[in-house]
Amino acid sequence: MRKTSYAAIGASAIVVLLIAWFGVWAIPRIPHVVAVGTPIRHDDFLFTVTQIRRSRLANGTALYRVAVRVQNEAKIVNYQWRDAIAYVRAFDAVGFGHNFYPVMHGSFILPAGGERTANLEFLLPGGFSSANLRFWDGIFMGDAFNSGAYGREIVPLEDYNPPFGT
Repeated sequence: MRKTSYAAIGASAIVVLLIAWFGVWAIPRIPHVVAVGTPIRHDDFLFTVTQIRRSRLANGTALYRVAVRVQNEAKIVNYQWRDAIAYVRAFDAVGFGHNFYPVMHGSFILPAGGERTANLEFLLPGGFSSANLRFWDGIFMGDAFNSGAYGREIVPLEDYNPPFGT
């Protein structure tokens, strides 16, 4: 074989690997919609949206008040909750997704076996649609076995019709 044949085979192998990597990366990231009251498991910790209240301010800004019950099912380990673990993703008029974080910056330590409700508020400018609540707090040992599934589970805050299936 000539050197150009080896180069073509090598380039083809790289392209195949890149396509496979993209498939492995993209497919698990498709959101999974869950209903209010459905627990979302993050290792030994559960996040359950128990209440959503929506309102519009005079300037068109959407205000979402969301109650999230945080449960620690661990036997020994405490859990550090920070309000920024929860965030809202919404889409602008041309279909781009934007993340919005709570207006407050609270936190608490939840002892093993404990539970507590975090009351969060989100402000979204007018013109955004398909607002949904998501959680992200890194990958713990239990999340490694399910590819961080909790990061793909979302709770719609309004009618959910996102562009491009994101």
